[in-house]
Amino acid sequence: MPRESRRVYWRRLVTKQAESGLKPATFCREHQINLNLFYRWRRRFRNEQPQGVSAGFVELVPCVTEPASGLRIRLGETVSIEVDRGFDPVTLRAVIEAISSGGTSCLP
Repeated sequence: MPRESRRVYWRRLVTKQAESGLKPATFCREHQINLNLFYRWRRRFRNEQPQGVSAGFVELVPCVTEPASGLRIRLGETVSIEVDRGFDPVTLRAVIEAISSGGTSCLP
């Protein structure tokens, strides 16, 4: 088997074992695979990962397209105002004034 074909074959087996949820020994026994060879190839693939890349975890960074005021207002069954740390107090004051005056006040 050519070298690249061998790599593709073992990469598929390693991936298939990981997705199966079976322990390597069980997977190899069921598929009649040499366990030592399996471990060797799995280790080889793990060592090929670039530095700083984690297997299985991706950092998620929130993307905000508009500046947030840190305020959420619900006027459902009861009035509810929630503020986040770093909220804009001027906006909060204007909202409270508008609600308490019946909506006749304008936001700055």
